[in-house]
Amino acid sequence: MKHDGFDERLDGILVRAAIRLQERMRLAYTRGNLSAYLNRIGLGKLLEPSLLARGSLLELQDEAAIALAKSIRKARLRGYLKDFLEQINMLELLEHGKEENVQKSLRNHKYKAKKKSYLKMVEGENKRSAMSEAEKKELLKNFKVIKT
Repeated sequence: MKHDGFDERLDGILVRAAIRLQERMRLAYTRGNLSAYLNRIGLGKLLEPSLLARGSLLELQDEAAIALAKSIRKARLRGYLKDFLEQINMLELLEHGKEENVQKSLRNHKYKAKKKSYLKMVEGENKRSAMSEAEKKELLKNFKVIKT
């Protein structure tokens, strides 16, 4: 199944994933478990063991971002991108690009709906004004006028 515009969305996903990864790596580094975090999300096996053993945040950030981008592209080509993003706890990145398109379509739909509602007001006819005088008198016979 082909997704229209997904290649453009993939670029945005890659950028947001790299930023989010670097934020999480900084947090893991301050807590003292950077290598454990990278191993947990599956990027540890893609990095050099010597870099991972040193645990230097500056050295690992770029390498991990590159490894993540490769993994995301690979998952996209093989068709398991959603599962991969769920595995690394970044599934919301997939929904981010859709929101913009949904908001645009909702705005267009609301505009069309407003346009249609104006037309509906004109479409109706005033049955009372189309009645003849005799029909109006016949209609009024069914009602009693109560004066107080």
